[in-house]
Amino acid sequence: MKEGKVPADVLSKFVYTNLGLKRSDVLLHSGIGEDCSVIEVGEYAVILSSDPITASNNLSGYLSVIISCNDIASCGAKPIGVLETILLPSGSDEELLHDIMKEIDRGAKELNVEVLGGHSEVTSSVNKPIISTTAVGMCKRNKFIKTSGAKLNDDVIVTKSLGLEGTFIIANDYYDILKKHISLKTLDNAKSFINELSAVKDGLISAANGANSMHDITEGGLLGAAYEVAEASNKGIEIYNDLIPIREETKIICNFFNIDPLKLISSGSMIITSSDGSKLVNELKKQNIEATIIGKITEHGKFLIDKDKKIEILPPDSDEIYKISI
Repeated sequence: MKEGKVPADVLSKFVYTNLGLKRSDVLLHSGIGEDCSVIEVGEYAVILSSDPITASNNLSGYLSVIISCNDIASCGAKPIGVLETILLPSGSDEELLHDIMKEIDRGAKELNVEVLGGHSEVTSSVNKPIISTTAVGMCKRNKFIKTSGAKLNDDVIVTKSLGLEGTFIIANDYYDILKKHISLKTLDNAKSFINELSAVKDGLISAANGANSMHDITEGGLLGAAYEVAEASNKGIEIYNDLIPIREETKIICNFFNIDPLKLISSGSMIITSSDGSKLVNELKKQNIEATIIGKITEHGKFLIDKDKKIEILPPDSDEIYKISI
């Protein structure tokens, strides 16, 4: 298998066939595109999500909190806390652990969540720090949103701009190389995207204003997320290329490495479907969150419409960020 997320067909064959007992108090079970599980607790639902940070070499502790809490918010729930598992390479010093924990603390304070626990270990099994986060949230039992909730003729909306996380990671990790070819202003702007990687506000506003389906756009980028929303909902989807918001910094950096911004990890942006997309976009904009209608949920077929071309959207492959080699 290629580096990155395990392909959907492999998950279906080997993972989703081995999930133990299906419990009646679990309201949302594991499935393609569903980043969270939902457990019934009286009139409330407890939302759980787990994610590793592997693509970034810097600020991974901070990203671990932000990205996992985005998943909770994509369910329409408010994050409460995180559990962090930190694996460090053999020979790591104490200062590395301290730096990671300071980053985790920063992210947790920004989102008003508690670090509930976790595990830390030094092991020869890894050659760089690996952080895996489990995030916990809560909402009313009948208020959570599913990736699989998209309805026929829903508008398809994205928040902010595509590729924010990937652009930040590349600009940060390859800064010394890129500064020889790209203006410092462009690179510094790209590095500032870290301040926009939380989509918690996006998710909570959307859940309260008519979202039928939400999905955090992570590995595989917009096209991967669009595929997963349609596949999970048993619907089709059409995305219009000329409507997709991509910032100039992302275009420049992706062009330099010859990678596709539509398949680039994009935490900070959320894909949302709603029967009244204009209303939802207006509500997001009132809260100073960029939002754009980029497509429609259809009966069948998954397509990117580029002028007069209709390009099939395929199951997400390895994220574009893994194709960078220097």
